[in-house]
Amino acid sequence: MKPAVLTYVTKPLSVKLDENPVELPEHFQDKVDNFWRIINKDNRFSRGEVFHVATVKETQDFLDVILKRSDYAYYLYSVRNKQIEMERCRVIYSAGLVETADSFFVFGEMGKNTAYPGRLQCVGGGLSSQDLHDSIFDLEKSVLRELHEELGIVNDNDVKDCAVKYLKTGGDFDFITVLYHIQLNLTLEQLVDQYEEFCKALIAKGEIPEFQRIVWLKNANKSIEEFIRNEKRDSVDYLFPLLKHMNNSSH
Repeated sequence: MKPAVLTYVTKPLSVKLDENPVELPEHFQDKVDNFWRIINKDNRFSRGEVFHVATVKETQDFLDVILKRSDYAYYLYSVRNKQIEMERCRVIYSAGLVETADSFFVFGEMGKNTAYPGRLQCVGGGLSSQDLHDSIFDLEKSVLRELHEELGIVNDNDVKDCAVKYLKTGGDFDFITVLYHIQLNLTLEQLVDQYEEFCKALIAKGEIPEFQRIVWLKNANKSIEEFIRNEKRDSVDYLFPLLKHMNNSSH
């Protein structure tokens, strides 16, 4: 496994779609299909669209990423199988470390109904066709949509700023993560109250929140160091490096 590496974003990022979809060899596609029938026998997951990273090219002025359409079965097969005889499905997604008006970092613990139950991660997720405009993906739109879907932040006035900070490469599956800093106009107490109401509304509709709980810690050296030293729950590969980077950059 490659270590997760965070690089400060210094040039515009362009994420484009190649309309030619991923084509897997027939024998490999059969393995993906068989895996999907087994893993999804209770219909937990949806075999939706996933965008695979075809090429990454850095120029003097831009970082260009070209994506091709695939599906969630290929993605999930890739992450669940450590030994794989061809290139894994590699994705790019956006994630945002939320910071409240009183300087608390907020992220979540994924629910039991998700693909990564119990894992700590920031708001964020894979790209969708909703983020696509004239073959260009809008990653900021994607991360703000996830902010709404995972934390229930629906009022634009609650978001003070959403700025891209780092690009994560390497890590568990060599996914590319575009990491944002999302600053809120809400205090931690206001956010927690709003989140609790959001969860109640979801449950009343028969839906399950993606986060089974939210996690927060003060943006201070001691708090972050103690959290990283003592935390035993599974966490997404970028989380600890991001907390360290964001704390250092704010002092």
